[in-house]
Amino acid sequence: MRNWLCFFSVLVLTTACDDGDVLNIQLDFDKELALCEIQTANQGSAITSSFLFYDTREDPFESLILLIPRTTTTEAMFNPATSGDEQTITIDGSNVQFHYRSYNGDPNALICTVIPPAGVSVTNSYSSSSGIAKFVSTFQDDDNDGVPTALEFDGDSDGDGIPNYKDNDDDGDNVPTINEKPDPNNDGDLSDAQDSDGDSIPDYLDTDDDNDGTLTINEDENGNGNLFDDIAVGASSARFLDAVFADTYSVQTNNANQFRRIVTITVTLNNIDISVLSADVLELGTYETTISF
Repeated sequence: MRNWLCFFSVLVLTTACDDGDVLNIQLDFDKELALCEIQTANQGSAITSSFLFYDTREDPFESLILLIPRTTTTEAMFNPATSGDEQTITIDGSNVQFHYRSYNGDPNALICTVIPPAGVSVTNSYSSSSGIAKFVSTFQDDDNDGVPTALEFDGDSDGDGIPNYKDNDDDGDNVPTINEKPDPNNDGDLSDAQDSDGDSIPDYLDTDDDNDGTLTINEDENGNGNLFDDIAVGASSARFLDAVFADTYSVQTNNANQFRRIVTITVTLNNIDISVLSADVLELGTYETTISF
């Protein structure tokens, strides 16, 4: 997946070929869309910003290109309020454009560049002046904590207001879940989760990992939020895993929670007609982006 940011001030995506040409278009694309953000100049020299979705293929070199304006509304599809949000935009051949193009070389170096590479040019270009582009944005949140997201839709273990599938510290002890080895062999079976004190509560859900009566979060001697570097004199392991040392320290650092959101935008075109290609429904493909919180 390619995510390029490109800026240029020329009118883009103009049709420049003979509609009488006969092309064999099979649309054998991988449907994995890439994205450019571009700036275009209209006839009045005003600069507008647009999103350009595209897919390319080899043998022959071809591309499918969809250009839409960048607005507050279209920006929202990249981080939707709810999974499954939809937008529809009318293709008018001006502000919203759809193109099929063929090339005499690899188009990936051409589509989003200010200066086209030497030796690569457009050999055929066709565009649609009508149709509808539909965008459906879905997302999946994942805390990347070593516990499969499908197994974490079980509430909020530590009562911190963050559901487990978004919480990278499920027991709120300031030790990240992934560092408490919930799935040591990464097979998706949590029955072998690490249980340091043998109390049948896996460490990632245990607020007192060594069962010494002192909460794990209160065994951070230096208060830096990293409990693994707090080792008592003469000990061989960190205080929170050594039941011999049960000193209590005030909490000085609360580690911030982090999770990621994987957004998938599915783009479908309806009622497309570019003379060499007509389709009631064309599944253009999907674009994927990741947001960190």
